[in-house]
Amino acid sequence: MDDLPSPAALRTFHLAALTLSFRRTADALGVTPSAVSHQIRALERELGTPLFRRLTRAIELTPEGEFYWGFIRRGFETMTEGTARLRERETDKVLRVSALPFFTSVCLIPRLSAFHKAHPGIELVIETSNRLADFARDPVDIAIRNLRRPEQGLVSKKLLDIRGEVLCAPELAGEITGPSGLARQTLIHVLPRPDAWANWLKAAGVPGLQPAGELWVDTVPAALQAAAEGHGVVLGMAPLIWISDLPPRLVRPFEKKVPGDSSYYLVHRPEDAARPKIRAFTAWLTGEMKAVSRLRGPRMSGQSFRKKT
Repeated sequence: MDDLPSPAALRTFHLAALTLSFRRTADALGVTPSAVSHQIRALERELGTPLFRRLTRAIELTPEGEFYWGFIRRGFETMTEGTARLRERETDKVLRVSALPFFTSVCLIPRLSAFHKAHPGIELVIETSNRLADFARDPVDIAIRNLRRPEQGLVSKKLLDIRGEVLCAPELAGEITGPSGLARQTLIHVLPRPDAWANWLKAAGVPGLQPAGELWVDTVPAALQAAAEGHGVVLGMAPLIWISDLPPRLVRPFEKKVPGDSSYYLVHRPEDAARPKIRAFTAWLTGEMKAVSRLRGPRMSGQSFRKKT
């Protein structure tokens, strides 16, 4: 290494060969054209060969200069690429996830220790919001959303199919023998999912059913609690409700599985598919959701109900 020219001299030569202008090289380095000329001449003396031909208003590389610049150029290109990759590695440690509040509380938060143990080099930043993330504007790498179909222009990986599950307090259950019995009850709605009950009733064969009353709340936990206290009937999202802090008094008044019309998807930009942190999180969460999809809720026999275990 001691017989190499100084890094400053090599950088000056590289810029001069790239621009074929001592003036533009000087501007890039923040020095005078005379200083550049002196540094190039010193490099030529050190190497024992001319590197440039000095013309009236221009410079050009000599054959020796062309030969030497081929190696120097590749060296600078390699250093530039290595620097960019190092910076990417440093910034790529942070994974920004946008997820729905209910999914975050019942699926992500309880499993974070397992993720960090498997991937200690990835730092998660989780934003909970019911608003769809805008990948063109928001600082987000991955979004987890409840969708009827995959989003166009983005990579969408299905995590979990969901379906509505009718739940209520035990004292109301005896009054509800099937979907048509909901007409005598108060239906509890969650504001971020305003069409959930209408879609479920249509799929259950009672479209247009008019309930005795309606109660609107802004979160899933509030809806579950209201139902547990006997204020009405709630439509829970199975199988997520079986791993939530489901109030133990909630029961299923009747057995009827209605196919869901949406699923949870993990969504990201197509160009991010090969990034290690995206692949790691996707593989981890997909595996976790396979286990969740196999969960079943509390069973019922006749009019006898039991608490969630």
